[in-house]
Amino acid sequence: MTGGLAPNRGQTLLRCLTPFALAGFLVGCAAETSDWRPLAAPVPAVDFTLPQVGGGTVRLGELRGRVVLVEFWATWCEPCRYSSPSLDVTYRRFRDQGVMALLVNQGESEDVVRRWAGKRFVAPILLDEDSAVGAAYEVDGIPTLLVIDRAGNVRYRESGYAGGLERNLRVILTGLLAEPPAAGVPGRSRRG
Repeated sequence: MTGGLAPNRGQTLLRCLTPFALAGFLVGCAAETSDWRPLAAPVPAVDFTLPQVGGGTVRLGELRGRVVLVEFWATWCEPCRYSSPSLDVTYRRFRDQGVMALLVNQGESEDVVRRWAGKRFVAPILLDEDSAVGAAYEVDGIPTLLVIDRAGNVRYRESGYAGGLERNLRVILTGLLAEPPAAGVPGRSRRG
């Protein structure tokens, strides 16, 4: 020995495990990312006005200043049975922060939609009975989900359902809500 005490087993183990613990800590602290990729360039959202199940209408243009999630779906669509409830959970979590979700049914009557949906959803359910709005957005499969920023631009578009919807939307919405509102677009105060 060269002056000093030999390390005990605990110290040796600590030295061996420290790099692994540090790596685990860094991975755990890494920023969460989304599996979805933003559109190469934001595209202005096509404005629409649609009837809402239960009465009234919703106009997309009146929601400017909010981040809007638009899902095109149908009652017969098996993947929609998973995506629509997940979208509604995300809406419930973020609605007080300036997020709106619109569930746009494709090609079905209000009676069919109402019977299927019941009272399960908080997000507005809209009726695109002739699928004209879906055609304007070039929806060729459902579910299709659009994420529209506060300036009214489509930033993300995803078709199908592969799980992870709530996590991906949490990451995307957190990022979009952190962006400053564009000039001329009403913003929402972080306090309320």
